[in-house]
Amino acid sequence: MDRQRPFRIIDSGVLLALAGWIAFLYWPFWSGDPRTQAAFRPGDFTEHHYPFAAYAHRRLQAGQLPLWDPYTLGGHPFAADIQAQAFYPVRWGIALLSQGYPLSARAYAAETIAHLILTAWGAYGFFRRMTRERAAAALGAFAWGLCGYVTGYPLQDPPIVASLTWLPWLLYGLSGLLQGAPHPGRWRVLAILAWAMAFLGGHTQTALYVYFIALCFGGAQLLARPARRSYRIRELIGVMVLGTGIAAPSLFAALELIPWTERTTWTFSQRAGGFELWELAGALWPQLTLWSPLYVGIPTLLLALTALFSGTPEGRLSRILWGGLAGVGGLWALGGEAALYPALARLLPVLELFRNQERAALIPAWSLIALAVEGWPRQPPESLRRTLGWIVGATGMLLLGALFLIQMQDISQWPRLHQLFSGAVWPWGMAAGTLLLLRGWPRTRWALIALLALDVGSVAWRTAETGHRAWQDPEAVAAPPITPDMLPAAWPPHRIDTRGHATGNWTAQAGVEDLHGSVTLALRHFLRFRQETPGERVWALMGVGCYLQRTDEPSLPFPSRLIRTLTLRGGTVELRCLETPFTRFHLVYEAVVFDDETALRALRDAAFDPLRVAILDRPWPLPGMSAPSTPPRITLRAWAPEALELEIWTERPGWLIIGDVWYPGWRAWVDSEPAPVLRAYTALRAVPVPAGAHTVTVRYEPLSIRLGLVLSGLALGLLCLDTFRRGR
Repeated sequence: MDRQRPFRIIDSGVLLALAGWIAFLYWPFWSGDPRTQAAFRPGDFTEHHYPFAAYAHRRLQAGQLPLWDPYTLGGHPFAADIQAQAFYPVRWGIALLSQGYPLSARAYAAETIAHLILTAWGAYGFFRRMTRERAAAALGAFAWGLCGYVTGYPLQDPPIVASLTWLPWLLYGLSGLLQGAPHPGRWRVLAILAWAMAFLGGHTQTALYVYFIALCFGGAQLLARPARRSYRIRELIGVMVLGTGIAAPSLFAALELIPWTERTTWTFSQRAGGFELWELAGALWPQLTLWSPLYVGIPTLLLALTALFSGTPEGRLSRILWGGLAGVGGLWALGGEAALYPALARLLPVLELFRNQERAALIPAWSLIALAVEGWPRQPPESLRRTLGWIVGATGMLLLGALFLIQMQDISQWPRLHQLFSGAVWPWGMAAGTLLLLRGWPRTRWALIALLALDVGSVAWRTAETGHRAWQDPEAVAAPPITPDMLPAAWPPHRIDTRGHATGNWTAQAGVEDLHGSVTLALRHFLRFRQETPGERVWALMGVGCYLQRTDEPSLPFPSRLIRTLTLRGGTVELRCLETPFTRFHLVYEAVVFDDETALRALRDAAFDPLRVAILDRPWPLPGMSAPSTPPRITLRAWAPEALELEIWTERPGWLIIGDVWYPGWRAWVDSEPAPVLRAYTALRAVPVPAGAHTVTVRYEPLSIRLGLVLSGLALGLLCLDTFRRGR
């Protein structure tokens, strides 16, 4: 034990150094000092993800599972949108530990940065196990935790960071499980939980890249160890089955949502976009593009070359694995620019749901780092060092010549040219420093790690400064433009139409019901209804009471009063409320059945009255329907995001039209008797109501999530039972 203690201190020191360096680079995001604090610039982080995280946080603190979001796009299946992270255990843990406190923008930024530390720690554990060399593991951890991909545009999209965080932990668990390490139950649990967390993290596309790397790694381990191969295959299948089972609620809900989204209508060109060919040079020149997603550090690249050209026969399979993945991932990231993506899309139709194929840069980024770690224990051969030395020397001469040419240009061009020159000098300086340190190998190995930390850390700082950071109060940047206290008191609360003047999902954060939003998987039928139906009919059917209008726009033909003037996007808009707000609940006594195209044509027809005739998606007979002589009475008794209750009296049977978005999973009861929830006007809800006084209850109880929760509980139970049995 005395001999092992110093080594444990070194491991702890490396982990603390990783956490400290990452925290230092991003300290403005979590700083509470008004003089030094910074916020993420307005974009996906502030407008899309933080409001959803704040909404889930608020609901979980109240002991409620956030299944439905009534505030965005007239209503949205919140839990089915995987990027909302409704089932992500980290979201649940933060809500539990911060009871009584809302999720601030600063706390959400700190959570994202904590994921960077967590994934760097996982990389250290994986590489430490694979190489038995602390310095090699430290190099891989610094390169991965601060590489251009991890610290680039994914920071504006925290679900990407949350999903990729679990890649090294998954490989760590699989390495112990498939290599026959002691205590296999611990490795099995780690691999299963990491498999589930990669999906629950909230970005399916990234999770597929994680699974692709993990399965290739698992296959390589099976080839390298033929003994007990059938047992290891069963273990790998068990990880996949139980990990997917734990993630079943989110998976099943997403599968239910996808057929109803606009993504199913995308063309190939909308999906196949990726890197331009010249952008691959970003692996050598980080300043070439804003985000530098392919940059893993010049020392990392040189060590990866060492592994490829001077590896031992024992590591051949590992070099083939990581080298092959780097090549495949690079071609994949080109999207339609290369022939690989069309072939993959035909082989795996699920890829047709994703766009921005440059996100596949995750695969070559990780693979190059793994190759560098593979090349760590060996000194580069003299021939390779000599060749690299000549290349670096020749490049230095070219840069010197470029500097003289810049001085000969017009002085007005100097700032731009000097910026390009300084961007090119940085990787050259890193390459020269790496070659100098390699001459003293292995005595200078920790100095090389320090150089790498400076390399990728500086690029991460530059990326944050130019692409992420705004030196402002985070809470002010993420504050919603409209809050419920600005609107007139009403029951139910006024629904607003921001009319595109205040984009984002801030409505979920603020608790204001809007017809707009920016969700990843928007419901196709509601978007068409809102865009193709005349605005006054949308307002009449969905119960709009307030709206936004630019001061230079013509007045709308509805009597309204000014509530307040707002400044949004540098322009002035007015928040106005109707003198007579529309109601969102109607009783209609005639109905027709149209397909969506015919229904939208009818809604555009000025002669058609949607408040007199309901348009349904399928027939449902009601006996004795006719217009009543006495108007019906509708009273809202209770309202919650996933439920509402109304008291209704009607002289004749009719259709209760609810001006909220229809979606599978909504169920209705009339006096405790089940009733259908039909799709009306292509996008809203309709419930048949008989004559007389009745209580109508409508609740969101999707079968997909209920079945998923059962399977998730079963998978967790099997995991615990298997762990206990094997432990005994």
